[in-house]
Amino acid sequence: MFRLGIGPRILGRAALRRQTEPREGEPGPQASQQLQLRDALRYLGGLGVGGYRLPDTLAAPDGTQPDAALGAALGAQARTCGIRLSFHPGLHTALAAPDAAVAQAALAEVERCAALLDALAAADGVIVLHVGGAQGGHEAALARFAARHAALSARARHYVAVEADDHSFDIAALLWLARTCRVPLIFDSLHFQLHNPQRLRLDEALGLALATWPAGRRPKIHLSTQRTEAHLRPGRGGRGDQIIPPRRGQHADFLNPFEVAALLRQAHGLGQFDIMIEAKAADLALLRLRDDLRTLAPDVAALEEPPHV
Repeated sequence: MFRLGIGPRILGRAALRRQTEPREGEPGPQASQQLQLRDALRYLGGLGVGGYRLPDTLAAPDGTQPDAALGAALGAQARTCGIRLSFHPGLHTALAAPDAAVAQAALAEVERCAALLDALAAADGVIVLHVGGAQGGHEAALARFAARHAALSARARHYVAVEADDHSFDIAALLWLARTCRVPLIFDSLHFQLHNPQRLRLDEALGLALATWPAGRRPKIHLSTQRTEAHLRPGRGGRGDQIIPPRRGQHADFLNPFEVAALLRQAHGLGQFDIMIEAKAADLALLRLRDDLRTLAPDVAALEEPPHV
């Protein structure tokens, strides 16, 4: 059984796009963001979405503390709707960075994310990190990550999970971190396709990642499809149109349902987990995937858990 979630971008409801400036009577930008989150949770709950990646701007280093009452209400709303909350800071948040100042900034950002998940009472929340900082060799980078991970508060370590990437650290390379730091690993389907130096089978890599999650914590994975369509650049100065091929590793707008079905069939017997969809069409991609699976792979569609409410 699985649940589907999306990132912070929402395309299906124009009403969710609030102004970045606070409205009259609102205490400030932080409250405006939290009210936007309230609307997003209401919309996603109505769709039966099981996970939502919070915008990084909520953990911006501006020193603003979240409104306690509103934060508690948002957390209760997410739990009522069965929506698991998470953060995925950008690549600049690299605990393994050789530069101590960069690493210190990363530690501070992870702590801010953890404080927000605590304010939301999101005990099942996740902060997804990449190792980063592969300069100087993989072993040295993993050792730096382990040392900085140990410097985090117990609260922050509870939330942190590490994702395999598409060029440096695959699932096999991250198993040392999982054993040393007891940190769970995130399997990413597209990264697995792009970087699998150990030539692991799909079911092997997926099983290894899911097995790193401790009892009582539901694993999660990332799911995306590589873009294959070209861009057409209009010609100028009498020149013809130019076809621009997609970049390797670029996320597609929607998901290939046959790839998704193949992956989920490989997961048979591996237990329950959550799926974070990484597609440019966001919630629209999730809805299209559901529809495609019902038509093209009903056996897989039947494995999605029913809405919480």
